[in-house]
Amino acid sequence: MSSTVLVTGAAGFIGHHVVRLLRAAGRPVRALIRPGEDLQNLDPMRGPGLELVEGDILDRDALHAAMTGCSVVYHLAAIYRTWVPDPKIIYDVNVTGTANVLASAAALGVRRLVYTSSIAAIGVDPGGAPATEQTAYNLWPFAFDYVRSKYLAHQVALAFTPLLDLVIVNPGMPLGPGDIAPTPTGRTLIDTLNGKIRVSFDGGLNLVDVEDVARGHLLAEAHGQRGEAYLLTGHNLTIFAMVEQLRRVVGLRHGMLRIPAGLATAFGHLLEGWAERVSRREPLITPGTVAYARQRLFYDNRKAREELGFTVRPLDETLRRAVEWFVAHHQIRPEAERASPPAPDPHSAL
Repeated sequence: MSSTVLVTGAAGFIGHHVVRLLRAAGRPVRALIRPGEDLQNLDPMRGPGLELVEGDILDRDALHAAMTGCSVVYHLAAIYRTWVPDPKIIYDVNVTGTANVLASAAALGVRRLVYTSSIAAIGVDPGGAPATEQTAYNLWPFAFDYVRSKYLAHQVALAFTPLLDLVIVNPGMPLGPGDIAPTPTGRTLIDTLNGKIRVSFDGGLNLVDVEDVARGHLLAEAHGQRGEAYLLTGHNLTIFAMVEQLRRVVGLRHGMLRIPAGLATAFGHLLEGWAERVSRREPLITPGTVAYARQRLFYDNRKAREELGFTVRPLDETLRRAVEWFVAHHQIRPEAERASPPAPDPHSAL
């Protein structure tokens, strides 16, 4: 078997950073991309050592062909959305697609597979302390389709560990350069700084630099134990502490009004109904995203630090880098323009 590494989701936010690090280490990469996918993240890396292969993880024959001859697989392909018109596609890609990737890897005798799960697959501590990889999953009643799909896919991955040398990584909420979609985390940052979000509710989150997450993937391949999961998480902070960081570090100028989560849920029902019946666009919030975000989504990365050598950079640096990238790509207005009220958005109720 050759030394080629297959990366699914290679053109995505985390995926292209993983590809970049693998190529920087001199390793040949086969990047699995969807037909018609935006390849701007991979374009700077084109050349010898990077092979682009079109395929879909729901097409088992194409997936098997793409994986043939690869000694290592990084499986990052997933749909990361808070809402889609038909949620079946989220479960198809995130759960069935993961099963397809793992089954092909087991059949082909892949030496090692790194699977990108999520903090969405890990529970929260009822007392508010940072959760660990061992914290029982307790978020099903407070989850939306993406969160539930990642929990189910995580269980699929665990079921394959007797058949495959597999390591699981669970990133926090990533921020940084290359978020072209953007992801829900990036979209929240954009909308907050552009003034479209001016109210919020109590809750906690874990922010981590996307490049630290990518580096954690390679550390998991090199040092992770078979069948083990590792939280690639960063900084635990409340939503309002994040707002204060944005005000101090990157020039957020407007205030953020605290509202009851119940009121946000009511807005979520209105926006979700509008999306379902009229716009067919991902709404700003949904009842499910409010229920999830109001949890204390705090996580302890000690296991990754001690067993993998994982480290994270300061949050200030991550926020600056993310905002600079979004400004350069015309998604966030420059700091000097953020004092003026934004143009009204008919699709936003908050």
